[in-house]
Amino acid sequence: MERGIAGGRTVETVRGPVPASELGRILPHEHVVCDLIKDRPRPDPTLDESEDAVADLKEFKAAGGGTIIDCTNNGLGRNPGLLRSVSEQTGVHIVMGCGWYRESFYEEDMNKVSVAELTEVLLEDIRTGVHGIRPGVIGEIGADHGYLSAVEERVLRAAARAQKETGLGLVLHAVKSDVGRWQLDVLEEEGCDLRRVAVAHCDMYPYLDYHELLAGRGALVSYDRNGPRNPHQQERRVRNMVEFIRRGWASHLLISHDVCIPGDRGSAGGPGYAYVPKQVVPDLRKAGVPDEVVESIMVDNPVRLLVGS
Repeated sequence: MERGIAGGRTVETVRGPVPASELGRILPHEHVVCDLIKDRPRPDPTLDESEDAVADLKEFKAAGGGTIIDCTNNGLGRNPGLLRSVSEQTGVHIVMGCGWYRESFYEEDMNKVSVAELTEVLLEDIRTGVHGIRPGVIGEIGADHGYLSAVEERVLRAAARAQKETGLGLVLHAVKSDVGRWQLDVLEEEGCDLRRVAVAHCDMYPYLDYHELLAGRGALVSYDRNGPRNPHQQERRVRNMVEFIRRGWASHLLISHDVCIPGDRGSAGGPGYAYVPKQVVPDLRKAGVPDEVVESIMVDNPVRLLVGS
């Protein structure tokens, strides 16, 4: 592990290193700006109004929030300067992601690049960043479908090697399938520390046995589409979180919103960044989850992703 990247219990944010003890409550899977135009062939799919992000993050701050992990990487329109500006305006710490999203978002020449070359590009980004703004997490690294394509596997292996070299946490994109199992297999082959891996969007494949399988291998299980988008789905999401906790996996649970399209903004009736602290946290408490367990899920679990235990 390179000291100064993830060593010494500090986290690299867009405003520089911050002691892990000062991060407060953390949303582990969000986007301040995000361009999903390749994925959503309909008008205005791009999340790009930073003023709305500022308003939503100020509400998160007022609700007791401290930090978000921004999983926007190069394929999703990462904008380091804007992230720093938004962080400065709101006082919310932002941890920036890096790497490549999934195959449909890759540049065409990715099929001509080796794992070793991808690893070096990723390491250079982590070490130097953009105008001094450095990533503090790797991801989100994903799969288009319920399996890994050859190029997605190469990207994942590069992410694993960069994780081993730098000690940064790694966030996966695994939606509506059990592809997270495949991803963990590849990471394990590469010697990646699965305790520092978050499998995102598990709530979109709502099978608790699968979630337990991931947690049993050491990974963090991310329920990160919380919000009022679909009340029925949200009720099921909370029930599943409560049951996952009851089964003994509270230390492997992450909770967030995955704000990624304009309709997710608070002004558009979406969750913004404050739905979790204002609604989900009380829902968990009403369901009998002790306060100290809820706080550990919101603070300790994402810190373990970022800097280890």
